[in-house]
Amino acid sequence: MIQLQEGVHYTLPITDAEKLDDAKSAKIKEINDAYTAEAQPLIKEYPDVEQQTWALQDAEAKAYLAWHDVQQGAAPATPVLDQILAGRNGDDGTETMHELCIAVRGNAEMFTQFQQLTGRRQRLVKAVRAAETVEVVDGISW
Repeated sequence: MIQLQEGVHYTLPITDAEKLDDAKSAKIKEINDAYTAEAQPLIKEYPDVEQQTWALQDAEAKAYLAWHDVQQGAAPATPVLDQILAGRNGDDGTETMHELCIAVRGNAEMFTQFQQLTGRRQRLVKAVRAAETVEVVDGISW
């Protein structure tokens, strides 16, 4: 809004560049929301703080399972999985490190497959950013 004379304000029309920027922002939000909606069933039961340990859990599980197959030398250090297993077993549990590692790897594989959607989200956002017209932006969909 600009003021050309005292007490009189004018709103200039939105430029084509502003319209394009607005359309791009809205489309990227739409894409991200669709991506999140597809991810939600996979992660809804896991708090964020646990999700932050997944890469480390997976690395420890891979190392342990590789060792378990040959059982030569000392077992690899698994400090995160050791604590998880202790918590899961409590005073009377019977789950083994091998069973936990298999479960961790199963979840990791499921999340790895989901990364195809991550790539799709990135491709669509890249297309939105490269779009030169609102019509092109509007033609991009999840």
